[in-house]
Amino acid sequence: MSYFRQALIPVFLLGLAACDQPAPATGPGPQAAIPGTNGPVVTDRPLARDEIRTSAGIRVLPAEKRLAVLAGSASAGLALYQAGEPDAAAPHLERLLGPETATEREGFDRFGFDPAPLDAVRQAVQGGVPPEDAMEAIDAAQAAIFSGLEGSGMDSLDLVLFLLEVCGEEYGAGVMDAAIQRPLAYQVAYGHAVNARQVARGMEDAGDLVLELEILVRMWPDNGPVTADAVAPVAAMGTQIARARLAASVL
Repeated sequence: MSYFRQALIPVFLLGLAACDQPAPATGPGPQAAIPGTNGPVVTDRPLARDEIRTSAGIRVLPAEKRLAVLAGSASAGLALYQAGEPDAAAPHLERLLGPETATEREGFDRFGFDPAPLDAVRQAVQGGVPPEDAMEAIDAAQAAIFSGLEGSGMDSLDLVLFLLEVCGEEYGAGVMDAAIQRPLAYQVAYGHAVNARQVARGMEDAGDLVLELEILVRMWPDNGPVTADAVAPVAAMGTQIARARLAASVL
């Protein structure tokens, strides 16, 4: 017998043995668990140091940028109060005052931020005071917001660019098909646009930037981020934000 035939015999016998074994099950069997994927998804966990909640999710930011984020909520709340929508204003005013956001506000005292004027507006809202009777408190609150932003030491141009970034994020989260889907996000985006315009007004040779930011603010209704049947599409808002960024890039 040749060496080649001798080598084939064991292979042939193994094949016969395999035919006598039961066929493997073809139905779905138990799947091995992948570690870490079968537990509950945590979406509302306590915040860690330097974290802040935005409509786009939890972000890790230094104190000066966290103040800028919360300042957008505060400015939105002041605008809504002046527009005669105190119920819509209340949660925005609370973000810079309430105990729930204490972690987000860590470090603000270094900037000389004084929440007392904003708290006076909150009390006026809760007490049903008409906005026209609270203008002194509203003006003081607006001054406190920008005093805190200035005290944060963030470069004005960098601050404007950051506010444009979060404005776009919030508007994209709040609007779909030219309709308001998440009112809080839609409103906060307005606050960021207003704050960016105010910061730019204090910059030198920033006339073109101020103009683009003025157009951006006017993409909301005349009386602020109030409820409307149709609002600017996200694409149109993105285009105007890009124009403002372009104007900022030449400064």
